[in-house]
Amino acid sequence: MSDEQLVTVRATERAFVVAASGEIDVDTVNELHEAMAQAWRANVAVTVVDLSQTEFADSSLLNLLLEAHQRYAAEGRLLAVAGPFHPNVTRLFKVTGTADYLPLAATMDLAVQRAESRP
Repeated sequence: MSDEQLVTVRATERAFVVAASGEIDVDTVNELHEAMAQAWRANVAVTVVDLSQTEFADSSLLNLLLEAHQRYAAEGRLLAVAGPFHPNVTRLFKVTGTADYLPLAATMDLAVQRAESRP
């Protein structure tokens, strides 16, 4: 695991937050997988993946987010992905066409608001 990778979790009144910083790739994604499993078990109303401190990500992050999005939607649970996003991360979402599919938001507050206002 890279020394630059750091994943933290915290619960707020409104959401369970999984925050990732540094680089997320095939060598570092396992820590994020474990944090997302913890979020799922916490069964909080909204889970937010905070990528505001993530400088680089590859398809490993996309796979994790797509799987989580499907799992949360299937169970009627709320998931959001928060920025602001580093240009490298924004490019990944745009090039792969996932920017319009994933529940992305420019900030943590917007991510929670969007998730809570979903029908």
